[in-house]
Order: sequence, then C-alpha cells, then structure tokens
Amino acid sequence: MEIKMNIRQNKGASPLLCAVLTLALVFSLIAVLPGPGRVARAVDVTGKRCSLTIAPGGGELSADLEKADVVVDIYKVADAVAIEGQDSYTFEFLTGYEALEESYKKNPDNAAWRRMAQTAAKHALQSSEPLRRGNPVNQKVRDLSCGLYLLIARGADIKDYQTTVKNEDGTEDIVTIARSGSNSYTFAPELIALPSRQITDENGNVINTTGGNGPWVYDMEATLKPSKEERLGSLEIVKNLLTYSVNDPAVFVFQVEAELDGKIVYSDIVTMTFTEAGQKKVLLENKIPVGAQVKVTEVYSGASYKITSAKEQSVTIEAEKVAQVTFTNDHEPTNHGGGGVNNHFTYDAENGWQLEKQPANGSGGQ
Repeated sequence: MEIKMNIRQNKGASPLLCAVLTLALVFSLIAVLPGPGRVARAVDVTGKRCSLTIAPGGGELSADLEKADVVVDIYKVADAVAIEGQDSYTFEFLTGYEALEESYKKNPDNAAWRRMAQTAAKHALQSSEPLRRGNPVNQKVRDLSCGLYLLIARGADIKDYQTTVKNEDGTEDIVTIARSGSNSYTFAPELIALPSRQITDENGNVINTTGGNGPWVYDMEATLKPSKEERLGSLEIVKNLLTYSVNDPAVFVFQVEAELDGKIVYSDIVTMTFTEAGQKKVLLENKIPVGAQVKVTEVYSGASYKITSAKEQSVTIEAEKVAQVTFTNDHEPTNHGGGGVNNHFTYDAENGWQLEKQPANGSGGQ
C-alpha cells in the first residue's frame, strides 16, 4: 500500500512558509478499495468515521492462513488534522508516538516508513494498550476515527508471539508470529492511514494515498503479506542392545523416510555403534516437516545380533513435540564379525539426493 501525506509546518507560520511536502509510503500490505464512480470531495476528518477490514494474506496463502487463527491488535498512532484550504490532512502524533514525528517531517522514503512502523511497534508492544485487541481477520472494524493506525497481526493461540528477525546489515526488526498446522508465518508491523484516496499508478495498480486527486475512501480493506516458513519437528531413534558380543563393535543402520502430501520430504540413513550393552539415542532435531508420516526401518542389525522388536516403525511428526521410535536387539551367536559406515544423504534442488559416506561413530542423522 502506498500512502502520500502532506505535512503542515508550524501553526504560527505564514501561508508562504506552510509548504506542502509530499510523502510516499509503501507498506507490505495491499489495500483493496471500492471501484471507481465515487465523487471526489473535500476530506472530512472530524465528522466522518472509518472502517477497516483486514485479511491476513492473499493468493495461495489464504487457505492455510485460515488454520492459523490470526487476529489483529489495532493501535491508534496519530490523529488526522485537516490542512486549511487544502483537500488533504496531516498527522498529530499521540502520546508515546512522538518519536515518529521527526522522521515524518523529513519526507521519509519507504525504508524510513518501515523503521517508523518498527518504532511504533516497540512502544505499542511494551507500553500501550491497543484500541482494538484480538480483532478477528476478515471482520470489519467499525467506528474508527480518522488518523494513522498500527496493525499487529498474531496467532490468537500463541502466548509469546513477539520475536525478532535479523536484517542483512545486522539490525533486528520486530515481527509477530502465527502458526498453522504445517507452516509458521511472520508479520511485520504495519501502518495504515484512514481515510485514503484511491489512485491508479502507471502500471495500472490501485494505490492508497492521502495525496493525488482520487476520491476519499473511509470504508477500507487491507490484505497483509506475511512471510511463510515450513514448520519442522524432531524425531528420536532409541536403540536398546540387551547383550553385547565382545568380538567386534555392534553396528546398527536405520533408514528414515518421511512423506507428506504424497511426496518424500526427508530421507536419511542413521547409524549407531555399540561397544557394550545398553541404550543409545539419535535425535533428528527440527529436520522433518510437521505433519509428515515417518517410516523408520532397521536395515542392518549387525553380523551377530537379531532384532527383537518391530523392524519397521511409523510415527507422525508433531509441532513442539519429539516423535520417538524404539528398537531392541539381542546377541545371536555366530562366527561373523561386523562393522559399518554411516551413509549420510543431503538434498539440493539441482542435484537431488546425494550420498556422503561418514564414519560409523554412533552419532547418525547428520
């Protein structure tokens, strides 16, 4: 969404000194406004009230986001103040958000507006109460006064929804989290001005702005654009060796294969080596997509050992919970020795699954 705003200089200045500065603000949200046909009228920031409907995301994300239970906290950052003699308005920042005014007066570019949203979010999340808390997405918020608002989207069921992401320059930004069954979404804080105009740029895109000559729209819709990451879960393989033969190290090899939506999403070989009876574990931590059905098969049980548990076991990967399978073996007297290597597989889009042989040291699951 692009917003252009006009700044009024000091109230005591003469008309010649009250120059209008045009500011452009492109948010990571997209605003959807009613179609053409409205008559442009002078902005009314005192007599009219606004409404806002927020969608958590559009396109291919929409269906999955419905499972994420996204709500939005709405904070009032500034009041709209009409500019005398002009069909436009400026902002008067509210208590706690005064730090944004200096940046606002410097004709901020897109990056500066994002930093302003970060500044507003820092104050809001630490020291302020939202005007509307936990507002469901896709539900119209009515009776909003004209001004600048901060939108904080989050998962309703997540207690610690605030975190940070690191930028390329080493700085950190505040983001908030929502989760569906298999994906994690991060939302950047958003600023939105009510009302806004509707204009069309040179590429035919509809833009929200407080400048230009389009009609003022008080009933607005906005679509957020979160980042999506696949949620990963953990699998632990437990091996119990009841009796150990002192002849050679006991080597056990497991094939791990995970399937999700009919596709193989993870494949690896895990090796454990014993030099005495007991228990060993290998943890594949945050490596397998949540919701995947995993099949673990003991494909090699050593030259002198027999498996006494099920040779093949299946388990479903869950979020924030370690799935576990357990295998048990016992010594079976033979004249054979044993040894092994850990065949580790890695995947890349260009070459597919690649085999990398590693020493069988019992760590497995690289």
